Amino acid sequence: MLDLLISHIKKWRMVWFGFLFIGSILNAFAAQAEVLKNTPYLTFWCFFIGFIIGLVAKVRGKWLWN
Repeated sequence: MLDLLISHIKKWRMVWFGFLFIGSILNAFAAQAEVLKNTPYLTFWCFFIGFIIGLVAKVRGKWLWN
């Protein structure tokens, strides 16, 4: 079971990084922005954008800024 988990993480590491790290960064910035204070599902959208960035990076094989 542990080998399966490690294999999954290695295969999808860019997606997980985008979801967790980039999503967290976007969420922190959005939480501080006065314009976005009343946006419904703000956390969902931030993490979803992070997930999409990670998914695009996985498909491309490199990050968007490389």
